[in-house]
Amino acid sequence: MSARRCLGLLPIRREAAAIGFTAALILALLFDAGTRAATPAQTWRIDEAHTSIGFKIDAVGFPTTNGHFNRYNGRILIDFEHPATSFTSFTVESGSVDVGSPAFNDFVKSAALLNVEKFPTLSFASTQVDKLDPRTARVVGSLTMLGVSKPVALTVAVETDPSAKGRIVAFAATGKISRSEFGMIFGIPLIDDALEITVKTRALNDG
Repeated sequence: MSARRCLGLLPIRREAAAIGFTAALILALLFDAGTRAATPAQTWRIDEAHTSIGFKIDAVGFPTTNGHFNRYNGRILIDFEHPATSFTSFTVESGSVDVGSPAFNDFVKSAALLNVEKFPTLSFASTQVDKLDPRTARVVGSLTMLGVSKPVALTVAVETDPSAKGRIVAFAATGKISRSEFGMIFGIPLIDDALEITVKTRALNDG
């Protein structure tokens, strides 16, 4: 596998993943609000056992590259009476990236891509949530990667489990970002500028 391909794929996916996850959390909570009585703002936690933050990117002459991140933390504050005021933030450890090969992982962590020594984390903070229909929403937020912050938008599908009595919400967030907007231009155009992210997780309310 060429170094060129490795660089382009990993860094962007991480950022996207972080964004997708936080956005998804907000959306899931907002949708669930319609099935519950109004309550004060509540903090939800991430179910790490049912969470995956993945990404994929294409390159000329190579199969699609897939990867994921293993370490992250997030905060979700939900206000069922005023969903638009709900907030979520998320931080991903860039050094936890995994593309299936130790050598490939090291290259992605290098200064050519994620530059984990100088930028050990990727972060996302929500700024806007729009409910598109009963099970779909659009979440906009600020994603910071390689010291650059840019607005990003994700589409989130939400599923609730009636048997969970409003304490569990599952969701999947998808979206694309242009890595060049964050200063990651290595390999373009042989390595796609567009990076696709998919985040699947559950939010738990133990209150």
